[in-house]
Amino acid sequence: MDRFKSKTSVERMALIAISASLYAAAIAVTSPIPTPWGIGHFRPGVIVPALFALISTPMVAGMGAAIGTFIGSFILSLFGLSNPVLSLVSGVPGNFIAFYLLSFLSYRYRSLAAFIASSLISLFIGNIIAASGVLLYYSTVTPLWLSWTIEAKLSVIIGLTLFWVTTMLPFVVTLTPVIAGALNPIISNLNSSMLRRVEFTKIGSGSRTIYSSLIVALILILVYITATLTPIGDILFAKVIKPEYTPWVKTLILISGLVTLVFGIAVSVMLKIESKINSSSIRTYTDS
Repeated sequence: MDRFKSKTSVERMALIAISASLYAAAIAVTSPIPTPWGIGHFRPGVIVPALFALISTPMVAGMGAAIGTFIGSFILSLFGLSNPVLSLVSGVPGNFIAFYLLSFLSYRYRSLAAFIASSLISLFIGNIIAASGVLLYYSTVTPLWLSWTIEAKLSVIIGLTLFWVTTMLPFVVTLTPVIAGALNPIISNLNSSMLRRVEFTKIGSGSRTIYSSLIVALILILVYITATLTPIGDILFAKVIKPEYTPWVKTLILISGLVTLVFGIAVSVMLKIESKINSSSIRTYTDS
């Protein structure tokens, strides 16, 4: 029993180290692309902790994401592109909670439809924690931020959250399940207690996937309309330091919603085709 626990602990630490290293490297690749607020970066590399959220445990996913974002921030700080202290109060807790939660939900609700919804929920919660950490940090060290009104502070939190969610969600939803599925044969041969095959439930999953992706898409499209056609959009982006990026961010919200919807429809069609092929094969086998 002690030997088994020791082996499990070693596997857990190894997976956390691998996840953190890959995530830190992915963060560095896209770090030159900042947010319009000049804080944080474009981060499609979240597919790394999202992948570990699917194929491993919540603790591996959460710790790998938290350590990876800190390592990435520390390395980037050497080039003046990040702040590791800020990362400790924003990125680290936000990443840990986001991917711990995603792994927990993915294990409990094993369908692609649930994964789409879980991705939105997890990324939103994690990023709003990270954005709140940004506000807390700068309100502590920068007198200007401390003097802002409540409305201005909330606009920064919501704006950063929307930017991160809408730039992360398309990558997580479309790429993570594909990569996880491709790793299934390798995971089967490893005989690891810390890795799990990704097998989404297929019963009724076609229609559920469409419904889930449609709901997520409608939420994002509604946010896009609100940010573009109402005064709320002006409030959300009032504190950006690069106003020329604002239309780009708003467009990304729309693109994120459309990508999610198209992915859901495509997967649903593929599942229906697969179901028809399987049914035809069964009938052929029965007739013979």
